[in-house]
Amino acid sequence: MSRLQRPVSVSSQRGVALITAVVLVALATLIAVAIGSRSALSARRSAASFSIEQGLQYAAGAEGLASFVLSQDRNTQDTLAEAWAQPYGPVEASPGVMLSAVIRDEQGKFNLNSLLNGQGAIDPQALAVFQRLLELVQVEPRWAALLADWLDRDTLAQGDGGEDSLYMGQTVPHLAGNTPVTSVSELLQLPGFGRERYARLAPFVTALPPAVAKINVCLAPGVVLDALFALEESKRGTVEYSQLDAKQLADTRSRGCFPTVEVLRATIGPKITRFAGERSQYFRLQSSIQVGTNQFALYSLLQRDDGFKVRPILRTLGTE
Repeated sequence: MSRLQRPVSVSSQRGVALITAVVLVALATLIAVAIGSRSALSARRSAASFSIEQGLQYAAGAEGLASFVLSQDRNTQDTLAEAWAQPYGPVEASPGVMLSAVIRDEQGKFNLNSLLNGQGAIDPQALAVFQRLLELVQVEPRWAALLADWLDRDTLAQGDGGEDSLYMGQTVPHLAGNTPVTSVSELLQLPGFGRERYARLAPFVTALPPAVAKINVCLAPGVVLDALFALEESKRGTVEYSQLDAKQLADTRSRGCFPTVEVLRATIGPKITRFAGERSQYFRLQSSIQVGTNQFALYSLLQRDDGFKVRPILRTLGTE
């Protein structure tokens, strides 16, 4: 028998068989781990999806409760002394589910869209108030003109403003909005506005329909009240509401409206009538839900019409 035809020894065959068995076991282990991982991920996705859906249902319940409370409030003023202004919870809505909710007035802020008049052009008086508000929060007043051009229908830049040519030169070219904003975050579309300026201004402004120009002075922050003095420059500095102690202001408002429209009219003058009110139509509900270890927040913009019917017009998850 030649060397090429020599039979393989038994020990060699056993070695090959052992290696093959080890490889097969390793492959089977890898497949089992992959299947187990996929199953675990699928189970986690299903659980998370179920938790979100469950949380949304509880948030819808909070919306219904908030709508009922607001619809029952038929006073001529909206103040911190009313039932809707009191926080709700946290309460255990069901085993393992915690719910808390708070309603905040949106008309105590300056409405960015009120810079437009009924014809879609810039309102000079509203522009003056906004410029003063920017000064008070230590943001350059020139941003008022830029926002005005972002909102108005025409394509002509006003003063320090800018239209399509300005935005087409940005890193991501685009056109000016030329329409009312739906979120305060659209301020970040203004070239160079930045997060720092946004953080200073955002607590004092809102994005409501253009026709909503009146600010609820019963609930407006001090800087918003001071901005209204821009309507009569000679009265600027007569009263500085922004210098009032925040806790003292809140304590005063817990007993009723402060300051009233009449007080401001006597201080500023008749121009205040267009911009000051004591009742609100728009409120923001923040519903915070915890289902097990999962937490999320639903923000609902609620509108209360003249017939005291309340409906949600905008919802966002996780952020206002």
